[in-house]
Amino acid sequence: MTARIFIPLFRFLLIVVACFSAQGVWAQPGTDEQLAAEYMRQGEFSKAILYYEKLYDQQPTNLYYEQLLKAYTGAKQYSDAEKLAKEQMRKQGGDPRYLVDIGMVMKLEGDTAKAVQQFDKAMKNLKPDQGSIRNLANAFTKNNELDYALETYERGRKLLKSGSDFFYETASLRAAKGDVAGMVSDYMDLLQSNPSYMQAVQNGLGRFIDFTSTDARSDILRTELLRRIQRQPDNTLFQDMLIWMYIQQKDLNSAFVQSRAMDKRFNEGGQRLMALGDMAVNNKDWATATKCYEYVVAIGGNSPWYGAARIGLVTSMDAQVRSQTNPSLERLVQLRQQYETTLGELGRTPANIKLISGLAQLNAYYLNNTPAAVTLLQEAINIPGLGRKEQGQLKLELGDIQVLEGDIWDASLLYSQVDLDFKQDILGHEARLRNAKVSFYSGDFLWAKAQLDVLKASTSKLIANDAMELSLLITDNLGVDTVSEPLSLFAEAQLLTFQHRYDSALVILDTLNARFPLASLGDDVLYARYRIAYARHQFTEAAGYLEKVIELYPNDILVDNAMFDLGSLYENDLNDKEQAKKWYERLLFEQSGSIYVVTARERYRRLRGDHDNLSTPEQQFLLGPTP
Repeated sequence: MTARIFIPLFRFLLIVVACFSAQGVWAQPGTDEQLAAEYMRQGEFSKAILYYEKLYDQQPTNLYYEQLLKAYTGAKQYSDAEKLAKEQMRKQGGDPRYLVDIGMVMKLEGDTAKAVQQFDKAMKNLKPDQGSIRNLANAFTKNNELDYALETYERGRKLLKSGSDFFYETASLRAAKGDVAGMVSDYMDLLQSNPSYMQAVQNGLGRFIDFTSTDARSDILRTELLRRIQRQPDNTLFQDMLIWMYIQQKDLNSAFVQSRAMDKRFNEGGQRLMALGDMAVNNKDWATATKCYEYVVAIGGNSPWYGAARIGLVTSMDAQVRSQTNPSLERLVQLRQQYETTLGELGRTPANIKLISGLAQLNAYYLNNTPAAVTLLQEAINIPGLGRKEQGQLKLELGDIQVLEGDIWDASLLYSQVDLDFKQDILGHEARLRNAKVSFYSGDFLWAKAQLDVLKASTSKLIANDAMELSLLITDNLGVDTVSEPLSLFAEAQLLTFQHRYDSALVILDTLNARFPLASLGDDVLYARYRIAYARHQFTEAAGYLEKVIELYPNDILVDNAMFDLGSLYENDLNDKEQAKKWYERLLFEQSGSIYVVTARERYRRLRGDHDNLSTPEQQFLLGPTP
C-alpha cells in the first residue's frame, strides 16, 4: 500500500519540479533583458554584451540586434559590430539599411571615406518600394545623417515615379536642418498633392514658426503662399493657408482683406466673412468685426447671412461699448438706436429674441430706463411661437431687472414660476439659486439655506458649487439666534453690487470691516471687492484682491475660485500669459479636487502651445459656420 502511494507521489513531485524548471527557462530571457538594459544604462557595455549576445542568438530580432550593435560600439569593439551588421544584412536578404550601420561603425573608427562608400552603396541598392525607402531613410535619420536621409526620399520619389510621396518626411528633415524655406516648400507640395494633410501641415508649421512675434520664418511662409496663389489663383487651398497664417499672427485685418478677395472671386455669399467677424468679436478687434459684418450686409437681403450680419453688427457694437469702463451717453444712445433699427427691420420674432434681450439689458443696466426694459421683456415673453425655455430665460432676466429696481418679491415670484415649470432642468435649478439669493439679500437666511442645500445636488457643477459656497457662508456666520449683523451687512453689500451701486456697496463693506474686524467674512469681503473692481475694469486692483484671498486665507473654500479667476484675469484682461499659466498650474497642483480643474488644464495646455489635439477657433473658422 505504501509503495503504491509513494510512486505516484514521486512522479507528481517530478512534474512539479519540471514545471518550475520550465518557468525558469521561459523567464530567463526577460531577466537577461532587464540586466542587459540596466548595464547599458550604466554604461557598462562589456557586461551588457554578454547578455545581448545570448538574447540575439536565441531571437535575432531587430531590437536585440540594435542593442547589441550599440553595446559593441559603446565598448569600441568595432570589428564585432561590423561583423554583426553584415550577419544581420545577410539574414534580412541584403537589406541596404544595414549598410548604413556598417558605414557608421567605420565612421566611428575614423575612416570617413569607407563610411561614405557604404552609404553610397546603400543608396544604389535602394528598391522601388515605399517600405524599403522609409527603412533606409530612417536608418540614416537615426544616425543623424540627415542629408543622406533626404537624398533617400528624393531618390525614392523618382524610383516610384509618383512625384507626391514623402513630402511630410522631407519637410520634417529640412526643419531639423534649419532649412525653413525647404520645409515650407515641401509642406506646400504635400498640401497640393493631398489636401487632407491641412491639419498636419498647420501643426508642423506651428512647431517651427513663432507666429506671436516678428519672425523671418513667417515671412518665408507668407512669400511662398503668395507665390503659389499667384501661380494658381483658382486654388483656394493656399489662400486658406494664408488666412490661417494671418489669424495665427492675430492680424485679423489682413485676414479680412484676403477673405473678402476670396468671397468676391468665388462668390461665397459672405460665409467666410461671418466666421471671421465672430472671431474678431472674440478677440475684441471691433474694427475688423464691423468691416466683416458690414461687407455681408452690403451683399443684400438675398444673402443667407444677411440677418446674422445685421445682428452681428449690433452685438459687436454692444460688446465694444460694454468693454469700456465708462461708455459715454452718446455711444449708449447710438447703440440703442442700432438695436431698435435692426429689430424694426428684422422683426420682433423668436429668431431675434437675443436682440430684444440685449436691448432690455442696455436700457436697464446702462441707460437707467428699467420701465422700458420691463416692457420689452414682458412683450417678448408673449411673442407667438416662442419656446418654453426661451420664455423661462426671459423671466429670469425680467426677475433680475426687478431685483435691480428693488422689487424683491416680484422677482421672487418670477423665479418661483420658472422653478416650478422646469423642476428637473438646469434652468429650474438656476431659478431656485436666484430665488435663494433674493432671500439672502432680504435677510431670510434660514429659508435661503434650505433652498441652497437642495441645490447642492444639482447636475450643474457650477450651480452646485455656488449653492454650496453660499450655504457655507450662511452656516459659518449665522448666530445661534439666527441673527448676524455682519452677515446682514454683507448681504446688503451683495444686493447693492448686483444693482450696480458700487460706491454704496463699498461703503457697507468698509463699515463691516471697521465694526467687525474679526468676523469670519474676511475672504468673502475681499472677493466682493474683487467683483466690484472687475466690473469697473480695474483689473490690476481686482487681481490684488484675489491674491490677498490666496495669501491670507489659504485653506478657505474660495481659494480655488481665486486661482481660476486670476488665471482668467491675466489671460483675458491683463494679457500676461505667463502669469495666467502660473495660476492655472497652481490650481492643478494645489487644488486637484476643484471643479475648475478640467477647464484650467485645457487653458494651461493651450497657453503652453499644445495645439495638435485641440479644436481651435482657427480650425473652426476655416471649416466655416453652418447655415
